[in-house]
Amino acid sequence: MAAVVLAMGAMLILHKREPHKDRPPASSAWLLGPVTKEKPFVNSLGMKFVPVPIQGGPSDGQLVLFSVWDTRVEDYEAYHQEIKTPWMKPDFQQGPTHPAVNVSWTNATLFCQWLTLRELAAHRLTTGWCYRLPSDHEWSCAVGIGEREDAAKLPMEKDRKLTDAFPWGTQWPPPARAGNFAGEELQPVKAAGKYAWIKNPLVGYRDNFVETAPVGSFLANRFGLFDLGGNVVEWCGDFADERRSARVLRGASWHTSERGDLLSSRRYSTQPISIYDSTSFRCVIASSER
Repeated sequence: MAAVVLAMGAMLILHKREPHKDRPPASSAWLLGPVTKEKPFVNSLGMKFVPVPIQGGPSDGQLVLFSVWDTRVEDYEAYHQEIKTPWMKPDFQQGPTHPAVNVSWTNATLFCQWLTLRELAAHRLTTGWCYRLPSDHEWSCAVGIGEREDAAKLPMEKDRKLTDAFPWGTQWPPPARAGNFAGEELQPVKAAGKYAWIKNPLVGYRDNFVETAPVGSFLANRFGLFDLGGNVVEWCGDFADERRSARVLRGASWHTSERGDLLSSRRYSTQPISIYDSTSFRCVIASSER
């Protein structure tokens, strides 16, 4: 059985495996039952998902399960190998548990659609549920500022409007193990002539990773989510502004050192086909009927 998926002008033909005849479909109770921070839902790729309460926006009060970390190299490699989509690797070394970078919004969205069909066919997902990118407001809820923002406003209208909240709390500079930022570990590399465009590494902060770090290397937040600040910037599903051309990104990365860029309310916008060595994505599981 083949399914055709269209996204941003790209066509993807997915060959969907037939369900196992001797295995009944998973029920919604099986999927959505005892999923907690302590007992996450684990999919067939080993990605872990925990619930995040959503206040406001189209998914207000609905169950949304967030991946505890960004999509890893090993997760995206499975998609890349099956679909044969182009994927340019960064010019630094990454292991299988590092976040997959150089992934556009378009391919992040196609990955979610591929994963939905894969999990449905394997009875790891119930009909009526899907993998997708989080909305900008859902991401705000995950980082702990959702109740302080107007869900009806466009993402770039809210860029850096909250000046006292960071993914780790209110403390500045960031405390130890807050995340993978452009810290003092960059100084020897910059002295050798690399990453000269990173002007001011964080003084007094060292995370020991010059580029990306394995996911889960730093402290999780209260929902059990890692790397909402640092490591990589994350694509969200929304358009960034009223022009409806660019997509919004959230968070900070191994490039980041400026206080304003580390705020929980920081937004970036760029074209959906753009790729960067500091950008990845995080999946959520949610109702497909919103």
